[in-house]
Amino acid sequence: MFPGSNADGQGNRTTRGSLRTRLLVALTGALVPVLVIAAFSAMIDARQAREERRQQLMIFADDAVDAVERSLETAEVLLKLSRDEIAAGNCKAVEENLKPYLPSLNNVVRFDKEGIATCSSVGLPGFEIVDPTWQAQLQFGTPLLRTDSFYGLASKDWMFAILARVDSPDGRFDGSVAFGLGTAVLSELTRRAGVPESVEVALADSVGRVHGSGIFATIDPEWIAQSKAAEQAQMFLWTSQAGDSRDVIVQPVGTENIYAVISRPSPGLISYFTISPVATLGLPILAFLAALLAVWLAVDVQVLRWLQRLQRAVVVYGAGRYSFQAHNTFLDAPEEIAELADAMDKMARDISERDAELRETIAVRDNAVKEIHHRVKNNLQIVTSFLSLQSRQLKDKEAREAIAAAQHRINALAIVHKTLYQTERIAAVELRPFLTPLNDHLQEALGMDDARIKVTQSYIDAERAADDAIPIALFIVEVVTNARKFAFDEKGGEITISLSSSASGLDLTIEDNGRGYDTCQVLAKGLGSRLMTAFARQLSAELEIESAPGKGCRVSLKLPEKA
Repeated sequence: MFPGSNADGQGNRTTRGSLRTRLLVALTGALVPVLVIAAFSAMIDARQAREERRQQLMIFADDAVDAVERSLETAEVLLKLSRDEIAAGNCKAVEENLKPYLPSLNNVVRFDKEGIATCSSVGLPGFEIVDPTWQAQLQFGTPLLRTDSFYGLASKDWMFAILARVDSPDGRFDGSVAFGLGTAVLSELTRRAGVPESVEVALADSVGRVHGSGIFATIDPEWIAQSKAAEQAQMFLWTSQAGDSRDVIVQPVGTENIYAVISRPSPGLISYFTISPVATLGLPILAFLAALLAVWLAVDVQVLRWLQRLQRAVVVYGAGRYSFQAHNTFLDAPEEIAELADAMDKMARDISERDAELRETIAVRDNAVKEIHHRVKNNLQIVTSFLSLQSRQLKDKEAREAIAAAQHRINALAIVHKTLYQTERIAAVELRPFLTPLNDHLQEALGMDDARIKVTQSYIDAERAADDAIPIALFIVEVVTNARKFAFDEKGGEITISLSSSASGLDLTIEDNGRGYDTCQVLAKGLGSRLMTAFARQLSAELEIESAPGKGCRVSLKLPEKA
């Protein structure tokens, strides 16, 4: 495993990120400014492309507007020149005279000051003016007026009107004269301006009604409002329900109410106007992705593949196989990684030498410690033999019992030392193989079988430090000896010794089914109680004694988890 990784090989990899991720993040950070510049450039190119499309349409719009504007200006001049003759009621004669010069003219009308037609070149007079506000505008200051489009009931056609104020000899408002200009003929004027077939030119009024178009019946009035506010042509994008889109230019014709609508299909996906901005941004993005892919593959081939081999080599070395030669698998690796593999081989050799020396030193020490434990065990057995000889010469029962108790404690110590020199690990003791012979010895030494006392043992697999073995053994000796002496009558009974796990560590429990209260009273007093309390304190354990008359005695030693 690499340094900093945990047992499952993950470590802080999630928070730190892999080498590949870090390199990709670094490269992304380095290339982001390029992408930002490319995006900004693409935005500028898109605006320029839009402006180029607008300028191209504007050329056609200007030509179309000029043709219509000239026709409208001609109509205004002719209306002014013919005002007196029309006011005199010669509407039909005026139309016949002016028609060759003004093809869009389809009606000449004289309105009195009430807005009633007194003369009309088409149909009968007597009809009202379409919009009374036109008369009001002429009456209160507007000498000449261009109207929105309307449907003429007399001419049976859509038209725009140009109205001029008429004054009486004393200078008072006396109605108006009007030319009706057919929208169809005006639209034809726009198509005569050399416009390509793909470009459509039509006319619209201020509310968005379109005339002379095969595509639009109306346009958004907001487009008209924007063009009017800007006082110049504006370009918009129109999309049909079928998904077809067109660039639309709306340009005022003259000062009011009439607008030219010039449109053509928007460029498709494959056109100069779309390819240029897309290429400006797309090529850097492709280069960016290619760079990321190149880094990804390069890291895999040149770095990660070799790092994985190094990781496997570290696992081999960690298993103690120092004879493994890592550099043999890195002959084709980059120079720096091959040098690292050589350094790992040298490190493994150095560790192998130091490991051998340490193993030899530890073996010598362990043998010495085991020999000490063996000799201590032998010496304790000699002491036990001396006490046994001394006990045979004593006649006092209490003295013999005291010596017997001392013998049990000394035998327990001997068993501890025997266990320590028989085990391979002298720093720790496996409790199951340690406690079993200890209690077997006590069962025999205390004559449990003769007293009809059954001893039941149950231990989990656990280990404790060697320093804990002696107080645990002596604790068991005190409790079991006390139960043997005070818990049972001639009928005998049962003693259960168990070791189990708990939330805090281990529970060592010794319980009997004897008299109960009297036994625990004896246990809670005297030398045994002081010894058990001392052993519990030495083990940093919690001592619990529970009893009830006729229900036996239960002694628990709660051993904490060792750090």
